[in-house]
Amino acid sequence: MKQIAENIIIETEYTGVTLGAIVQPNRVIYIDAPLLPEHARLWRIAATARKKIPQQVILLDANHDRTIGSRYLECTIIAHERTHWIYQNRPVTFKPISQNSGCEWEKIKIQNGFRWIYPEIVFSQRLDLHQSELHIDLQYHQGPSSGSTWVEVPARKVIFIGDTVVAGQVPFLHTAEIGPWLNTLDVLEKRYDEGCIIVGGRNGIIEKADIHAMRAFLIKTQERLTDYAAVSETDERIDSLIPLLEIDSFFKIKKDLMGDMVERLSYGLHHYFRRNYMGIDEIVFGSNEPESAAQENEAEE
Repeated sequence: MKQIAENIIIETEYTGVTLGAIVQPNRVIYIDAPLLPEHARLWRIAATARKKIPQQVILLDANHDRTIGSRYLECTIIAHERTHWIYQNRPVTFKPISQNSGCEWEKIKIQNGFRWIYPEIVFSQRLDLHQSELHIDLQYHQGPSSGSTWVEVPARKVIFIGDTVVAGQVPFLHTAEIGPWLNTLDVLEKRYDEGCIIVGGRNGIIEKADIHAMRAFLIKTQERLTDYAAVSETDERIDSLIPLLEIDSFFKIKKDLMGDMVERLSYGLHHYFRRNYMGIDEIVFGSNEPESAAQENEAEE
């Protein structure tokens, strides 16, 4: 656990995503959730000092790495309306079937058959949480993922950006939109230049070089996808792009993670191409059979 500003702590050592907490005398607001129940217990103790005070958790998108453990925090969930929509289109009960998506949750044992807890507070573009101590600003930023959310604490000049920028690993592309993502990176770089502390959802504090590397990688990916689409109408051979993207020239990836990163990139490229070049509208982030809550209820009947 590390304090990065007054009232704000982060945790980078737990399995899954970088966690944040905005700790005030009468309230704690968590940024994303631990994957494992034992980590959730430790995180709650660290943030609340065992005090019984109101708590909320903000989910920065619908990725399983940050949503599976939200139930362990046992508090109100806040999320973007797109994240809420993805929740509604998942099976009512979670089935830990690996999708080879390169997510952290696929590498650990996850409880089977739990029921999703849906977000209770949902917003579309922006949500201001006005509190007696600190103003907290939730913003939707299109591009990195469906429902991608930033959480800013203006008085502390801290911004949590989820998977907008990752370092030491490749980004998730499966619900991304590269054009808007590049615009979002321009906004982020300006905020960095204004002196904001930028907290990434996978690596903790983000530096300007990380923003530049992400932009360069996305531009190259977009160019390669355009070239591929000119000669192919399907994603059958899209894995041929992976060596051409030269991911190790953009991200310093540990050798033991390279296999996971290739898997993540493959998964992302397939879904990205299907949506943006083949016109196939998919529900991802865990749309195992049955494809929706409604279908599962029908099956149970």
